[in-house]
Amino acid sequence: MEREIVCGVPMGGLPGETPSLLVGSIFFDRQKLVRDAAAGEFDEEAAKSLLDLQAQWSQKTCNPSASDVIASTPKAIRRYLDFVSEHFDGPVMVDGSDAAVRIAGIEHMAGKNLSHRVMYNSICPESTSKEYEAIKECRVRAAVVLAVDAADFGAAAKIRLLTRDDGLLKRTRDSGVRHILLDPGIIDLPSMDVMKTVISQAKNLACFCGSAPHNAIGTWGGLTEKFGLTFKSSATAIVNALPIAWGGDFVIYGPMTLAPIVFPAVAMVDAILAQSLLEQGIIPDVNHPMFKIA
Repeated sequence: MEREIVCGVPMGGLPGETPSLLVGSIFFDRQKLVRDAAAGEFDEEAAKSLLDLQAQWSQKTCNPSASDVIASTPKAIRRYLDFVSEHFDGPVMVDGSDAAVRIAGIEHMAGKNLSHRVMYNSICPESTSKEYEAIKECRVRAAVVLAVDAADFGAAAKIRLLTRDDGLLKRTRDSGVRHILLDPGIIDLPSMDVMKTVISQAKNLACFCGSAPHNAIGTWGGLTEKFGLTFKSSATAIVNALPIAWGGDFVIYGPMTLAPIVFPAVAMVDAILAQSLLEQGIIPDVNHPMFKIA
């Protein structure tokens, strides 16, 4: 996938050429700072602190960041998006519990002339015609495509889901989306290997590829019992760095509180991959993790 500017952020190119995009989530279900999920009432000071935390680690490592804004009602997502748009200047993922919430979010951003900052999260096999129409009408140009076949979690099934005549890629592009961020869908630790296979083929599909591997930790039932709480941070760093080591472009890493763990881990992998480019005579931009973390 050639290097492109997506919602103001460079993505793509050769492995190691472009700093990986890291996406932290905020306002998700049961997050302590959310006081009323239906009304979208929250602790503004705590939310601002999380946005600042992610921004600080983005600056330290030179890895760009995006904010994944999650809501359960149209009213809530409008309030959340207003706050994040004001206090964060990068890409904003419009996420939600159902299509109605996500549609309300992109319509709200379009009404504020902010569609250029939107990454829709996400298009999937269950997405309806109404959802595609809203994406087109709101002029959303970047979207996450979640390739999950409930009947078959293998890599071949995911590729078929994307590439068949009426598949996700065609329907997404027909809706005006120019930049597709392909997420193979991680459900547990073993499915990480499927992600590796899909990433290896994503470039041929003209997609950016990455993952939201936090589920691999959340579903690891024996993690703390067998290895203790101290290993959880190491495991979090590993699973979020692996998609990048395998050639991915982005990671949706989970709660923004994990930024101090994830950003240095991914920056280290970016720096390692960039070294191989130097040996080929390709010098990364000065704003690259390899020049920041040494």
